[in-house]
Amino acid sequence: MKRPLPFHSQAVWPPVPLVALFFIIYGFFTACLWLIQLRVASAPGEISDMEEIKPIHMVILGGAAVVYALYRLWRFHPACNGTYAAWLRLSPWTSDKPLPLGPVHPVWQDAAVIGVLTAIAQWHAHVNPALPVIAFGLTYLIVMTILLATTRMWAWFLALGFLWPALMLPCVQGWPTILLIAVLVLVIWQGHRKSLQAFPWRFLRNSNRINAAAGGRSSLNAEIRLDGLGGEPSYLGWPYLVLSPKSERQAIPTSTSFFISALAGWWTYCVIKSSNMESLPGLILAFALGAALMRVVVYSCRVAPPFNVWGRIASGRIVLPGFDKVFLTPLAVVLVGVVGGMIIRRSGSWYPVAESCVIALLWFVLFTGGPTLRNWMLTGQLRFRPAPAYRAKTYRANNQMLRRV
Repeated sequence: MKRPLPFHSQAVWPPVPLVALFFIIYGFFTACLWLIQLRVASAPGEISDMEEIKPIHMVILGGAAVVYALYRLWRFHPACNGTYAAWLRLSPWTSDKPLPLGPVHPVWQDAAVIGVLTAIAQWHAHVNPALPVIAFGLTYLIVMTILLATTRMWAWFLALGFLWPALMLPCVQGWPTILLIAVLVLVIWQGHRKSLQAFPWRFLRNSNRINAAAGGRSSLNAEIRLDGLGGEPSYLGWPYLVLSPKSERQAIPTSTSFFISALAGWWTYCVIKSSNMESLPGLILAFALGAALMRVVVYSCRVAPPFNVWGRIASGRIVLPGFDKVFLTPLAVVLVGVVGGMIIRRSGSWYPVAESCVIALLWFVLFTGGPTLRNWMLTGQLRFRPAPAYRAKTYRANNQMLRRV
C-alpha cells in the first residue's frame, strides 16, 4: 500500500543566510528611499510610489521567488545533487517512500514563503502581488521540465515541448490558458513520478564505469599510451588517438528525428503567431545554408579527401563517391530551403503554416539524411588529419630536434 504524499516538511524552509540576504537587500533599498524622503520634505511619501521605483521592487521580489524555487529543486531533487543521488542509490529507498531529505513537490511551507513575498508586494512595495507567485511557478515548472530531460524521461519531455509554446498562442488566452497550465502541471507531475520509479537512472550507472588509470575518463575513450621514463604515462597523441577504441555512437532513430522536427516546426508556428511576425523566406534560406554548412563542418573537421582539387583534376577523378557522398544531405537541405522559400512567398495568409512546415522538413532532412557519421568514418574514402594544435606542437618539437648543435 502506497503512503499518501506528505504535504508537510520542516526541511523545506529557506535557510537563514538566504532569508537574511533578502531582508538585507530589501531593507537597504527601503532605508535609502526613507532617507531620500527625509531630504525631500515637500513631497513626503511620494518617492516610494514613483513608477521608476516600482521596477526595482519587482526585481527584488521576483528574484527572491526565483531563487527560492531554484533552492527547492537544487536542495531536494536527486538529479541536482550527485552526492545525494549516489547515497540514495545505495540505500533501501524506493519510489513508494518519501524522499529522505524532503519532498520535491510543493508543500504548505512554500505557500507560506511565497505568501510573505506577496504580502510585501501588496502592502509595502505596491506592485502586482501575483508577481512572486508567477515567478516561483514559472521557475519551478521550467526547471522541472529540464530535469525530466536530465533523467531521460523523453516521452514526458516531448509532450511538454509541445505544451509550453502553446501558451504563447493568442487563441488560448483567458480560461484556456488556465486549462493548459493545469495539463502542463499534470504532465510534469506524472513525469516526475515516472522518473523516481526509474531510479537509479541509467546515466548514473554509466558514470561508474570509470578507469582510474585513465585519470577519471572512460576506458573506451582513453588514448593509447606507453609507460615513459620514471613510470609516467606517455600519450602517443595523433594518429593513435584517432585509431584508439571509442564508445559506439548510435545514429538518431527516425522516430526521434520526426518528433524533434515536428517540435521545431511547432515552436516556429507559435512564435510567428504570438509575435505577428511577417513572412521571411530569406531567413529560411539563410538558416538552410547555415545548417548545411554546419553539417559539413561537423563531418569533415578532422578528415580530408584522399587528394586535393588539383589531384582530382590530374587524375581525372573529379567526383569521389566515397567522400563526396557527405555533401548530398547538405545539398538537399539547401534545395529544400530554396523550394520552401518559393512556397512561402506564394502562401499568402497561410505563411505561418508554410514556414513551420519548411522548418520541420529542414530539420528532418538534417537528422535523417545519410550517411551517418560513424558509417562515413569507417567506409568513406578519406584520410585523417591532426588537429591544428597538434600540428603546431609537432612543428615546434621538430624544430628543437633539428636545431644546430
